[in-house]
Amino acid sequence: MGYFLNPTELCSAFAVPTSVVDKHIKLASAVHLRVLLWCQRMGNYNVDAVAEALKLDLDAVEDAFMYWHEAGVLAKTDDAPTIEKKPAPKRKTAVLGNVIKPNREEVAKRGLECEEIAFILQEAELRFGRYLRDSEKSTLTWLYDDQGLSASLILMIVGFAVSEGRPNIGFIERTAVEWVNDGVTDIESAEKRLVDMRNRRSAWRVVETAMGLEHRSPSKAELETAEKWVNVWGYGRDIIRLAYETCVDNTSKFSMPYIKKIMSEWHKAGVKTVEDIEKLQKPQKASDKTSDNQYMDFFNTLIKKNEENA
Repeated sequence: MGYFLNPTELCSAFAVPTSVVDKHIKLASAVHLRVLLWCQRMGNYNVDAVAEALKLDLDAVEDAFMYWHEAGVLAKTDDAPTIEKKPAPKRKTAVLGNVIKPNREEVAKRGLECEEIAFILQEAELRFGRYLRDSEKSTLTWLYDDQGLSASLILMIVGFAVSEGRPNIGFIERTAVEWVNDGVTDIESAEKRLVDMRNRRSAWRVVETAMGLEHRSPSKAELETAEKWVNVWGYGRDIIRLAYETCVDNTSKFSMPYIKKIMSEWHKAGVKTVEDIEKLQKPQKASDKTSDNQYMDFFNTLIKKNEENA
């Protein structure tokens, strides 16, 4: 039985110089490697912080720093060259359409020149479970070189496409461009984006099951509506189902705009539970109305007042 690196772990990664493995994997001690890995991961090279985090003596940490400095892996702050500060570049805006992407020869050349591009192409093949087509290699290289996406972010998008059952380069490109244009350009913001998307999808499942809708991919507007009803207003299947039944009983058909009005009026009236909705009907019962549409009379009055005040 063989092993390979779990691709999902690459969604969050940090850089380690290749010389650490090529030259020092046999020479460096376990403490030396632990210290370097912790410092690279945390971005903290304070002796006291390292010693406390790894439960090491200060002398052991100092010795590790000295080893990596003599090896040329670490540099002292006094050795750092003075760098002229330049204004931060404006955030790029990605575009779809007739963009110029690298051809097969250019992709091959970039794969030899840049280890990260070679790594992206290799890992994408693992996640797709097949060899990449030339157009796929071209787009992934374009995302890295021209759009400035990091290798980890590109692979996160690839992993997302696979998890969505849409492992095609068109979906990956559209997602990447949308993320760049929305300012999602690092792992932290990408993880937040994915959490938000999962929450919206979860909310839509509540809506579609409550209304008995056939399972399908929802539109962006439907996802936003579901998020508002479920995640913002806190409505569950029971209230959404009641809104659906009210719509069908009084219109003899399914109408999402009509259901939206019902839900909006309930929210404005402070409805939290089904019992709250039943309380809204009491004024109609007290007036001795005998119509089977007592509640809808009351509801339509609310809508009419709202439209007059609009």
